[in-house]
Amino acid sequence: MEMEQEQAMDVRTQADPKEAANLLQLIKQLLVEKAYDGVRMLFNSPNEAERNTRQLPLIAMDLYHEVCSGNISDIVYSEEPELFDCSDELLKVLAKYAPLQELMLEMMERVEESSSLAVFGAHLRALQVLLQRQGRDKPQAVEWCLQSVFTRIKDLPLPNYLSEGYDEEQARLIEQQEQVEDLLAHYITVGLFRQPLFTEIMEQDMRPNDQVFRDCSINRRNVFTCFFIQLLGRPLALLQMNIEKEDMTRTYVNQVVESLTQDASKGLGDPYYLLNLVETRARWQRKLDASKGVYEMSSHNLFLIEDKLPLHAVAMYYHSLFVGNLMPFTAPRIYAPQFLFETIAYLVEVLLNQQEPSLQHCGLRLEESILNLLSEPVPATSLQLDVHKRFCEALCKIVGYSPQVSLRQIGLNVLRRYIVAFEDQGKYLIIKNLLETLQHDGLMGYLSAMYKDLADEYLRKGSLLPDVFSGEMFREMLLLCVCVLPHDVKSDLLLNADRLCNALNILRYFSLRDENNLTGFWHILPEIEKRFLVPLGKALDFSMAHYKAYMERVENGQSASDDALMQRQLNMLAVNISNSGMAGGDGDTHLPDIGRKEKLEVLASSITSLETLLALYVRANECIELAARKRRLPSDA
Repeated sequence: MEMEQEQAMDVRTQADPKEAANLLQLIKQLLVEKAYDGVRMLFNSPNEAERNTRQLPLIAMDLYHEVCSGNISDIVYSEEPELFDCSDELLKVLAKYAPLQELMLEMMERVEESSSLAVFGAHLRALQVLLQRQGRDKPQAVEWCLQSVFTRIKDLPLPNYLSEGYDEEQARLIEQQEQVEDLLAHYITVGLFRQPLFTEIMEQDMRPNDQVFRDCSINRRNVFTCFFIQLLGRPLALLQMNIEKEDMTRTYVNQVVESLTQDASKGLGDPYYLLNLVETRARWQRKLDASKGVYEMSSHNLFLIEDKLPLHAVAMYYHSLFVGNLMPFTAPRIYAPQFLFETIAYLVEVLLNQQEPSLQHCGLRLEESILNLLSEPVPATSLQLDVHKRFCEALCKIVGYSPQVSLRQIGLNVLRRYIVAFEDQGKYLIIKNLLETLQHDGLMGYLSAMYKDLADEYLRKGSLLPDVFSGEMFREMLLLCVCVLPHDVKSDLLLNADRLCNALNILRYFSLRDENNLTGFWHILPEIEKRFLVPLGKALDFSMAHYKAYMERVENGQSASDDALMQRQLNMLAVNISNSGMAGGDGDTHLPDIGRKEKLEVLASSITSLETLLALYVRANECIELAARKRRLPSDA
């Protein structure tokens, strides 16, 4: 940088103010006469270039303000494209000789305010020249320039459905949408801008042999690496819903993602390096204290600052590596699968908590890829990490309440695979804790059935059962988590129908399967009957009688006193969605009143559901009674 400043001073001392002023007038005159080739000749001709470039340091900023600034615009681009191109080339030439900091500030502002791809590209080419002149000096200035580029990319308009969610059919046509085309064109233009700069950095900014630890401070290499990863986040991440699909064609999205991922990996050296920092950011967050000067930006580690390296963008980088199969062949092979499983969980949880379904989808696919890497069960001690709790909460929220059917299906598969990935004790702890904390009836029923299926695998073998499927732990699972009436006899049976049906099926299953009492089921059956079956029977009788009486009053037009119950049943779904945190609007879940015919339809449906539950209740009791009688027969003989 100092050498370049000295050269600029030499050129400035050699410049003649009078000749410089004449050159400025000549360029303006040639442009008025539309002699664009004449302007080019001034700086391309061997005979003219050396003399004229000597004068540029004195008039560069005048040229910019009086010629380039006004001519590099959308109006000129559409009405006088030759003038636009000439001004574009002239700006790139004067960027080599203009005062560095002054023109750099101008370019940063114009890049952010660019209203079209042509204007954006023109200023980006000049900014490229300025950053090449900047060299290693003042990396903070380099960071500001790149932030201006990202600000423009981030502010580009996009169709609403990208944030609201789209299916695979829409994903195949996504690049044909005009605004998406413009976004990808901007990304490709940024690729042309960054490539020569990054190549130069990789050649010059090598780690010294005597440097043991990685330099995480602000330097050109780290700044560009963060920039590449930042570009992998929004808005590009919104286009990656089907990136894991292997196709014969490589879309523009694939190409942009691949290019950015490869450059980010080159900048990092070890693509797994950020995983340690991710855990640091999520698990041991810095205690910010403005009075002591401790701000997020005050960190000396560039990779720990959210504004410079957003976690959702880091998650998309690893999504590209694992789901997009872009892991470099030179990547280290020493990282244990359990380490990857635990650290990636932080990033998956970040993606699952985003509002956009496409980012949630990427989170699910990333978790699937990591689960594929596991060759041995994950020990239960891993659950001491708080991230597992947050991960399960985010995943169950999607499985239970996402409006996207595909997300719920993929999420349910991921949830099952995640639980199965642990040792038996880990599986037990996850299922038990979810059953104790979840409010979603269907999901609770699914988890109860899953516990039964896991126990069935051992019962089929006829071997000694692990502690989690027998004895005291089995008792806790059934009595405290599975066979539960939330409000005893007053429980809303329709609201809890799924979990109650599964609980009855589980009781019926163990009564028939576990004749030898391997689980200890027959020891705890009296408690189950007292705390669950008997109250459930009373609740069924009460609810059935109440709904039938209510239907009779509706038919006779005398139901006004009971309409609150009807409104509660109609609001059930809305309340569930509101509790999930995924409801839109102003949060009002009250549904409008309905007529007599609609009331009768709702009541008929409710009575049918109760009859189904009653039939299952009767069948479960019959199976238990028959199995108990069968167990007593040998002793009676």
